[in-house]
Amino acid sequence: MKFKLQLVCELAENEAISTEDIFAFEKEFDSFESIGMSLSESKDILKSLQQNIIEKQLTAFVKNKITQKLRKKGSYVVKLKTLFGDISFKSPRYYSPEGAEQKTYSPLNELLPQHTTPELLFIETKWACLIPFEKTANLLKDLLPVSETLSGTTIQNNLYDLVMSQEKEIGEEQFMFDCGSINERRALPKPERTMVVGIDGGYIRDWNEKKIIFEVIVGKSVPDEREAKCFGFVSSYDTKSKRRFYEHLKAQGMQPHQKMDFLSDGADNLRKLQTYLNAESTHILDWFHITMRLTVLNQYVLGMLKVDDKIGNNLQELMASIKWNLWHGKVGEALQKAEEIEDYLEEHKEDKEQKHRYEKLKAFDNYADEFRTYISNNRNFIVNYSDRYHYGETITTSFIESTVNYVIAKRFSKKQSMQWTKKGTHLLLQARTKVLNNDWEGEFRKKYPKFRAIKPLNEPDEIKLAA
Repeated sequence: MKFKLQLVCELAENEAISTEDIFAFEKEFDSFESIGMSLSESKDILKSLQQNIIEKQLTAFVKNKITQKLRKKGSYVVKLKTLFGDISFKSPRYYSPEGAEQKTYSPLNELLPQHTTPELLFIETKWACLIPFEKTANLLKDLLPVSETLSGTTIQNNLYDLVMSQEKEIGEEQFMFDCGSINERRALPKPERTMVVGIDGGYIRDWNEKKIIFEVIVGKSVPDEREAKCFGFVSSYDTKSKRRFYEHLKAQGMQPHQKMDFLSDGADNLRKLQTYLNAESTHILDWFHITMRLTVLNQYVLGMLKVDDKIGNNLQELMASIKWNLWHGKVGEALQKAEEIEDYLEEHKEDKEQKHRYEKLKAFDNYADEFRTYISNNRNFIVNYSDRYHYGETITTSFIESTVNYVIAKRFSKKQSMQWTKKGTHLLLQARTKVLNNDWEGEFRKKYPKFRAIKPLNEPDEIKLAA
């Protein structure tokens, strides 16, 4: 069986319709393997179709652009990288009319400011945010008639160049963002209910040396009636981290009088990032990180119980009291109980009849002191977790733990076999979070307004049926 594919082009109202054969192929019909098109045939068709469509578009553009008779100087071959192959065409050059600054010019330079189409850039950068660069190149070459010379390095450079241009659009860094006076905020319409924001840190590791290279800050904002979105950056590289955070929250609908709950583990760098962003914000120490430290202390208490049951039982009661007081926001009482731990440890040391000394006594003592310091440093951010839990309010950053995992671990893990730099990690994070938030297409539309243009509501799609 022979098949022929024709391209019909309606140039203009007063011009004849152009019909052209662009592809022909033969197919058997007596074997299962030959039913339908193969991948290679579809690639050939797509590339041929792309070549013909682009040639006709460029010819129409030049004809429409050159409205007066100009002397042609010649032409040169241009290669355009597209999602359906590298397309070569001749770009005409004309002598400029009298009075022009340049002697010659090429009209296609105006139409084609770069030699890679936005559609190809979008797909390759989107995929590269989800899977390694080299795998992205191989997958594109498997499925589409893209250039065989496309490599992971090319995709990586394209992604970084694109994000670098987006980075320039971020405003200047500020220590504090003005939310207006109390009277001005109260005069505004009542906003949505409280927006919850969780922040935590993750780490990029050198898996060969088995060590931490640098820290990455990851967060997630959860508005009451909007989709939750994540953000991330390399704190030791980013010079506009607070501005970036502020713009993210604004895009999520944060108003000057918006009620905000910021939850973190109490780290100084995270606390500084949250301050002076919103006058109506509440900063809360994550209950999850408190219980993590309480769990470690309880393990030490269980060890003490095996060698000194009297002191061990007293410490167990003490730990239960500390947890209860912290759960109800009674920080002063919890700190007093925490100081009593050291008294019991001193009593154990002074007991000469105790034959089996607790071998982890020093570690226990040090950790108890660290725990008391941690609670004391964050006492202003410890709330009544019991009341918040009763009213269904957020008390933990557990939702951030999964965010750290899918933002960092699934793209920067040891399976990727890459040595990440601070700059490379930061730039990829900016693109990756936008892809995960379904905002990457919108970023392209900012630079290319007609890219996958959004149709107005209630506008039906135009459907033409073949006669």
